[in-house]
Amino acid sequence: MEENESILSKLSSQMGDSTQQSNENAALMCKESPGLLEQIAEGLGHKDLRLAGDCAEVMTKVAETHPRFVTPYAEQLLSAINHKNTRVRWESMHAVAFLSPLIPGRIIAALDIIQERMFTDSSTLVRDYSIQCLGNAASCGEEEARKILPILKKGLMELGDKYLSKLLSAMIGIAKVSPDLAVEVLMYGYDYANHPISSVQKAAKKLVKAAQ
Repeated sequence: MEENESILSKLSSQMGDSTQQSNENAALMCKESPGLLEQIAEGLGHKDLRLAGDCAEVMTKVAETHPRFVTPYAEQLLSAINHKNTRVRWESMHAVAFLSPLIPGRIIAALDIIQERMFTDSSTLVRDYSIQCLGNAASCGEEEARKILPILKKGLMELGDKYLSKLLSAMIGIAKVSPDLAVEVLMYGYDYANHPISSVQKAAKKLVKAAQ
């Protein structure tokens, strides 16, 4: 990349690229030069929604393998999970899910907005990544687990079959950090072990194994 050239100019929407390849390339550049992520973080709020979505996607791609590079921008990503554009929301939530094991305290502080996305968002992906984010944070310690488990239990009651496997999987980390809570989540593993949906059965059996 030329000196003084913005990383934003390399993103898919700016390159006329209908694939993810340009964003993949930009993510690789950011992994090699993490300082470029500052421009990407600023781009999350860009009025060009396609560009903002590209920035959120790059954040996710970097966070997947190098979450520590992205943690300085957690605040921008947490703001972006309320973005009006669906793609920006789901990519930002996905990135936050990758960061959550490193910033459990910040996730706990943001529980209200994360669970709002989990219960009310129109996007299945946003809800999925919200659950994943909470599960990751809950696996960090008993204090986090005690605050997050009630939200996951409420999800089992209210979100329907489509989210059951994700919710049960999110409880696995809780079983590992607290013997007391393991007894509680074990019950849910047993409850869903014979569910007609195979992915739910599989998640329930993994939960039982972790909680025993």
